[in-house]
Amino acid sequence: MCSTGRRRSGIRPPRGSSEPASGGAGTMAERETEGGLAFERLVFFSDAVFAIAITLLVLEIQAPHLGADSSDRDLLAALLGLLPKLIGFAVSFAVIGSMWIEHHRIFRYIARYDDGLLWRNLFFLLVIAFMPFPTALYSENHRVGAALALYAGSLAVAGLAKLWIWRYAAAGGRLLAADVAPSDVRRVGRRSWAVPLTCFGIAALGGAGVSSAYLGFPLIPLAAWLLDRPKGAARKATRGGA
Repeated sequence: MCSTGRRRSGIRPPRGSSEPASGGAGTMAERETEGGLAFERLVFFSDAVFAIAITLLVLEIQAPHLGADSSDRDLLAALLGLLPKLIGFAVSFAVIGSMWIEHHRIFRYIARYDDGLLWRNLFFLLVIAFMPFPTALYSENHRVGAALALYAGSLAVAGLAKLWIWRYAAAGGRLLAADVAPSDVRRVGRRSWAVPLTCFGIAALGGAGVSSAYLGFPLIPLAAWLLDRPKGAARKATRGGA
């Protein structure tokens, strides 16, 4: 009765509980309507870290200060000088924003938590909170391959940390809602490789001195799309068009 009552009330088992994680996790709908306050605090804290990290990104962009006798050409030149910072902000905003969306989707499938999930999520947020620094470093030194390597490598580590969360939660259905389909588990796992694979490749090229490797960032959504496709989809499409 104690175990059943705790699940129906939406309160997660306390630390050290012997209640099996794979049993009685409830459906996603039940999680949304009966989720305990402690679990929601985890999600809200994560959202706050994302919001602060994205806000800090734009604070690195300072408006140019021109003299009273400055011309439009001077302003244009100053704005062009900010272009590397603007590009760094745009890329970081897009990638971190996509990670927030994926993080949100992942936690829609998760019905309960334990200390393992808390620590993995905290490590993921650590990397997200760190991102304004490599973004600023790369924006100021965009021609230096090592700066690009650190920037892309940090994004890759963040992607791996998110994948770490998912693999832990999904292992044997440990923390997932009861109605999560196996196909969804596989799909989320595949998509989670898009950022690490792409960004590690960019970091490797940047470390080798290829400063133009940043052109690989637009490949992230393409990689996510390709990884999102179920096995055999490409072959079926090819046969259908033949």
